[in-house]
Amino acid sequence: MSNTDRLARLLLVAWAGGMWTVCGLVVPALFQLIPGKSQAGNVAASLFDLISILSAVVGLLYVLLQRPRLDRFAKVSVFAAVIAPLVFLLMLRPWINAVRAAGDMARFGQLHGVAGLLFLVACVALALLVWRADP
Repeated sequence: MSNTDRLARLLLVAWAGGMWTVCGLVVPALFQLIPGKSQAGNVAASLFDLISILSAVVGLLYVLLQRPRLDRFAKVSVFAAVIAPLVFLLMLRPWINAVRAAGDMARFGQLHGVAGLLFLVACVALALLVWRADP
C-alpha cells in the first residue's frame, strides 16, 4: 500500500468518524446537557455548518488522492457524502433560519426532518465507503 493510499484511508476514516461523532453523539448530547433548546440548537447548527464544510474539503482531497481507484459505487458514495451536507449548509440552513424567525414551528420541524435525512444519507454513504475500502 502506498503512502497516498494510507493518507486517503486516514482521511476517509477521519471524515466518517467526524460525521458520525457530530451526528450521532455530540448533537444529541447537546440537547440533553444544555438546558435551553434554543442554545443547544445554535451550537448544533454551528457544528453542522463546520462538519458540512469539512466534509466538502476532505471529500475533495479524498477524490484527488483516490481518483484512479474509485469505482462507480465509490464515486456515488463520495458524491452523496459531500453533497448532502452542502445542501443542508447552502440551501436548507438559510431556509430553517427564515422559518424560525417567522415563528412557523411546524415548517421548522419539517425542515429539521429533511436536514436529519440529509445527514443520515451522508453517514450511510461514508459507512459504505469505509466498509468497501481495500484492506
